[in-house]
Amino acid sequence: MKCFVTFRLKPGVTVDEYLEWFRRENVPAVGKAASIKTYRVWRVTSAMEGDPPEFVEEMEIDDKAHFERELEEVPERAAMLGGWYSRIAEQVVFYGEEVELD
Repeated sequence: MKCFVTFRLKPGVTVDEYLEWFRRENVPAVGKAASIKTYRVWRVTSAMEGDPPEFVEEMEIDDKAHFERELEEVPERAAMLGGWYSRIAEQVVFYGEEVELD
């Protein structure tokens, strides 16, 4: 299963400030999560239409309930969330399963 997160930064939070915090706090906290198998992050640079988010995160997770439990039970992840929410706006978190195309 995948967990996707899209978001924009709050007004006044620069990309450089966010990325500095992200590397210092977010990346180590994600590393403490047993439920996350892979973690990738993109900075959105353009869109064909509309107003895209500034960032997209993609996580391969073993189980949604385990992933959500770790947000509260792993101290580093719980602490990271406070810092994340103070910097981001317009977040959307959603889960998906890949559709086989054959």
